[in-house]
Amino acid sequence: MFSGIIYDIAAFLIVISIIVLIHEFGHFIVAKKMGVKVEKFSLGFGPKVFGRQIGETEYVVSALPLGGYVKLLGEDPSEELPPEDQKRSYSNLSPYKKFLIIFFGPFFNFALAAVIFTVIFMAGRPVLKPVIGGVMKGKPAVKAGLKKGDVIASVNGIKVRSWAGLAGYIEKFGKHTLTLGIEKKIDNKTTFSMIRVKPELVSGFNIYKQKIKRYIIGITPSNKAVFYKYTGLLNSFYSAVKEIWFIIYITVVSLFYLIVGKLPASDLGGPIMIAQLSGRAASLGISDFFYFVAFISVNIGLVNLFPIPALDGGHLLFSVIEMVKRSPLSVKFQETAAKVGFALLILLLLFVSYNDILRAIKT
Repeated sequence: MFSGIIYDIAAFLIVISIIVLIHEFGHFIVAKKMGVKVEKFSLGFGPKVFGRQIGETEYVVSALPLGGYVKLLGEDPSEELPPEDQKRSYSNLSPYKKFLIIFFGPFFNFALAAVIFTVIFMAGRPVLKPVIGGVMKGKPAVKAGLKKGDVIASVNGIKVRSWAGLAGYIEKFGKHTLTLGIEKKIDNKTTFSMIRVKPELVSGFNIYKQKIKRYIIGITPSNKAVFYKYTGLLNSFYSAVKEIWFIIYITVVSLFYLIVGKLPASDLGGPIMIAQLSGRAASLGISDFFYFVAFISVNIGLVNLFPIPALDGGHLLFSVIEMVKRSPLSVKFQETAAKVGFALLILLLLFVSYNDILRAIKT
């Protein structure tokens, strides 16, 4: 058990380190391009564990590995700077340039995910074949004579290449009787036949734990029947963008359901849950591990865009307000908003950590 915890923590630190480095590098590189002096690049928060001064920037690893930050000259609006430093200060920038520096942190999170997903898709995605691994008692498949090992080659004359495609056709045409093209292997010979089956409408739950009705015929896939789908660079990148959009969509919908009470707040997870999932993903292999890195990177990029003070989204909102007002918000307001936002984030961290501990105890 102890070794498993160490494994989860190690995997978690790798995941968070990759994501934070990329995120902060987005801020860092754009700030440099804007001519702003970067005083510190920190991986983690709190006391410095070790670091090194390279040029005008100090690169450090801090004690609390739950994030990181880039300290820019003049980032604190109350900081008084000598005249010679004014030109290289963040506070001296136009709101448009401030916006770009802040925005490119989350943007690099999405870019990291796009690169990882593109490579994964180019390397080959495992896809389940439409091979029956089992049939459910009393369901239409049994009555129609379908058996384990049968290959469903077509639905209503439409060729089927994957289990996901098969499920989609059953859902699409489920109101009516289906005509399935079946391949059977008997004594090393393949036979073809047509079988008619009427799907059954059953109750179930979607990924948001909402009750839904769906059509089934009562079959499960064979986990051993897998082929790898390979795509070129452009198609893989397109699939990567779709994957990122899907993750954003399910995250936003899930948060909405949490706010309106359709999902329990106990479903929220924090660092402990991420650590457990990091270890699980790492144990499944390099592809699954980096898929998880990309998934978390998208979520961190998205959450950072929320207009909450102390997050990048709060600073983006301040920049937009400054563009509209043509003058910056008062120092007092910005400091108060940052303190409130930081307090809310701490409360949220405590709450999700409490959920994680209760979940760990139960399991």
